[in-house]
Amino acid sequence: MFAFKIWGKFACFRDPLGISQNITLPIPPKTTICGMLAALLGIDNYLNDDRFDDFKYSVILDAPILKKSFSQNYINDYTKFTKSHLNSLLKFDMQKISLGLRDNKAPQKPINRELLIYPKYIIFIDKFKLEDEAIYNLKNRISKFPFYLGNSEFAGNFEFIEIVNFANKKFDEVSIDSFVPQNKAHNICFDENILYSPICFAGSLDNDRSPKTHINLIFSNDQIRVKNIEACEVICAQKTYRCIFV
Repeated sequence: MFAFKIWGKFACFRDPLGISQNITLPIPPKTTICGMLAALLGIDNYLNDDRFDDFKYSVILDAPILKKSFSQNYINDYTKFTKSHLNSLLKFDMQKISLGLRDNKAPQKPINRELLIYPKYIIFIDKFKLEDEAIYNLKNRISKFPFYLGNSEFAGNFEFIEIVNFANKKFDEVSIDSFVPQNKAHNICFDENILYSPICFAGSLDNDRSPKTHINLIFSNDQIRVKNIEACEVICAQKTYRCIFV
């Protein structure tokens, strides 16, 4: 098992259930963490790499969730005019060049976007087959590909966190620092002063980046108190965390 901290000015972890609108998940999904690990290791086609399929992960908030929503105009289907636009450039047809890639029959439409502001998380990874290589790159701050938070325009930072010890334990009652699977919702001691949110995201992707499996979780802006549950107690240099892996 190993751990690292990620943070940045902005992040956007797109909800796979959103089609035309870029609504962000509050935490990075497992598929995003796969991409981060692949960036660290310099593995391009990680979707075809079995070593990225069966590891477990957990996420802990290291800063409050802050979001910003806004509208942004996109040009519809601009890619289908690329070839004709290049031909116009070759012919130096100024009238057609001046039209650019805009489709006058399908004008711009506003798309709602949602960003995370100053996000910060602690990521735990268990049973990753390339663990030694990942730890080496994390310790030495090596990322062979650009490291970003969801979208390529949102550069991310990372820092290795030393784990002193860890063990799976059965707790009669415990405060969980991470998420809780939805199938364990009956174990949660709900507090009316805490906000709980159900979230769903892809657990793995096929070669076309379509979801193969899904993960359903209960997430909170605070610790989640649960009874009669098995969790992993991870002792780090600065703090001890109790989390559940999926």
